[in-house]
Amino acid sequence: MQPHSGSLVWRWRGLKMVGVQNRPALAAGRRAPGVLFLHGFPGSEKNVDVQRALLARGVASFAPYFAGSWGSGGTYRFSTLLSQAEAALKELATLEYVDPKRLAVFGFSMGGWTALNLGGRIASLKAVAVVAPVGGPEMVGPEMKRTLARMSGPLRVPPLPAMARDFAESVRRDDPAAAVGRRGCPILIVHGTKDDVVPFAVSRRLLAAAGARARLVAARGATHAFLDRRPWLTRQASTWLADRLLS
Repeated sequence: MQPHSGSLVWRWRGLKMVGVQNRPALAAGRRAPGVLFLHGFPGSEKNVDVQRALLARGVASFAPYFAGSWGSGGTYRFSTLLSQAEAALKELATLEYVDPKRLAVFGFSMGGWTALNLGGRIASLKAVAVVAPVGGPEMVGPEMKRTLARMSGPLRVPPLPAMARDFAESVRRDDPAAAVGRRGCPILIVHGTKDDVVPFAVSRRLLAAAGARARLVAARGATHAFLDRRPWLTRQASTWLADRLLS
């Protein structure tokens, strides 16, 4: 079976959802481990470079687009991200070329927040890797509404007051530090020390809550997008995930 990358249409709560699936080269009858890729808010960075690196290593992936974003139906709401991620993980597990017993999650920014919370709910995951993950109550501050308004342009979102309230309630209720404090799989956290969107201190708090099962890689001088060191980030994330899924 030759490698393949293409769109995948799936359903969540009756909505038409879209995403991208990546299938590595496989011998007949073989299945590959799979990684669920969760984008941030608004999701301009899809981390396709990490997906391609895993594909070359024989790891499948599925990158769903959250409701209200990039062709998926419905409205983007922070309070539904976890439900969508759980449904997408089930979709990944049912792909005929994926081994449902070897699954992991990669999340960027708001997708990192979702991935960490998903890891706290799904005990069977083999690994969770996050980059610049959004935190909990510390994310609610005086600049919150302005930041949400500035970043939400490409999405279908509720009015700003409702969106801001949804964000604040979601990060307070589902603090990822509480999720990583539970027993679970290994966690990789990569965060830039000069992050201009999510403070580096968020990941230090996550590391303290997770303990020995987590590893924090501090990218000295890196900002939120990692645009000046994508090859480095791709190697870090893809190597760590492949090592845990292919061993």
